[in-house]
Amino acid sequence: MFRRFACRSLAGLALASLSLPSFGFVIGHHGGLILNCTAPVFFDESPAKDAKVPLFDKFSFTASENTDPETLHVWVNNQPVAVTITPERSGRLNVQGALPQPIPYGRVWIKVTGVSDDGCDDIHSWYVQAGQ
Repeated sequence: MFRRFACRSLAGLALASLSLPSFGFVIGHHGGLILNCTAPVFFDESPAKDAKVPLFDKFSFTASENTDPETLHVWVNNQPVAVTITPERSGRLNVQGALPQPIPYGRVWIKVTGVSDDGCDDIHSWYVQAGQ
């Protein structure tokens, strides 16, 4: 009898939780509950968004001061790329990367992910046209 009651109670609890409003609570990368946070921001891309370059072999961008440098990851055309991160006096991070093999032509997709110190994440991407 207890087993049947427990199963019905759990099923009822599950259904009841579906009808409750969602507040968007998030668990941060440090394991704590996040109620309010500020996502990192990525800007000052070089080459710039939609730029046309003769050869794509290196890139750079700036990450906001609230970015956790250990969480920064960069991909070029879905391939991970190692980056050099240099803290600026302002607290922002200067991020630079170089490809092992240059891309001579075609559309190049750069994707950046990172997490802020308080646990919010963000994805930033842009395209560059090589061979122009």
